[in-house]
Amino acid sequence: MKRSLSNKIWNSLEQHSLSMVHPNKAYSFLMLLLVFLLILLPIQSLAFFPMSWSDLNYQMRYQAKWYRIRLENRVEVFDPFDTRLSPSGKLIPKLMPERSYVQIIHWKRDQVLVIETRDDEGRLMHLYYEYQEQSLEKHIDPIRHFNLNEVMPHFLRFLAKKPENREKALREFNIEDFLVSQTWHENQIHYQIGVQGSDHYALIDPKTFLLQSLHSSIYRADGTKWKLKVQFSQFKNFQRQKFPQLTEYFLDGKLFKRVSLVKAKKLSRLPIKELKEMAMARVEHHFATWTIDYAR
Repeated sequence: MKRSLSNKIWNSLEQHSLSMVHPNKAYSFLMLLLVFLLILLPIQSLAFFPMSWSDLNYQMRYQAKWYRIRLENRVEVFDPFDTRLSPSGKLIPKLMPERSYVQIIHWKRDQVLVIETRDDEGRLMHLYYEYQEQSLEKHIDPIRHFNLNEVMPHFLRFLAKKPENREKALREFNIEDFLVSQTWHENQIHYQIGVQGSDHYALIDPKTFLLQSLHSSIYRADGTKWKLKVQFSQFKNFQRQKFPQLTEYFLDGKLFKRVSLVKAKKLSRLPIKELKEMAMARVEHHFATWTIDYAR
């Protein structure tokens, strides 16, 4: 009986194999196989396709949905060298509340960027104004000095249509070579912008083409260096734009700054002339009030 059953199975398989020889059935089988493979093909495998800087820019420019926006950020500062051990065994850096501040950002894609840096009492400490090729930076607080990279909204910089503005954002982070390659980082494939093996590079998500992290290094007086990393996370859709709610800065893997998005307001108009006039007034009068009518 077993032999009879095996013969039946063999005959059935043989007949099925013979039927596949028919051109129409063979074609149908190949088409089904192709569809099956395409459905099961992991999305991550797309990242293995090589891209040039021009190709990557073409993909990234379509991720910019905002045109005019006003952002408000809350910035917390930590001491990365003063840590305590949490119950879970994780090292937690000491929060320095006296160093925290607020940012108000006015932005128009590829044209305007105005950054107000204020303390918790609302006093203006630093001002950055940029309109196309013109820029103005003013340190207002007599004690506290802000580095331009410290206040710059790096992710917002990448939401540009023009590749030269994205290149400017990379140069601000000491990334001078726009070579694109694939790299394996934290169990995921990423596009990397920058020379392989360099400390200065950016990582791009191959599925969304959004900026994931920026990497650089800071040299110390003794010739050694700290590794600097800016990580963007907790992405959420704001007014059709996918944007990180959290930006964290790490020094040798230790957290020293956290930027949390508090508010995002899409604007129908950005009064460029008024912004410049008020920026100039604030340079001369540190405590001038900036009231802009965005409805006009």
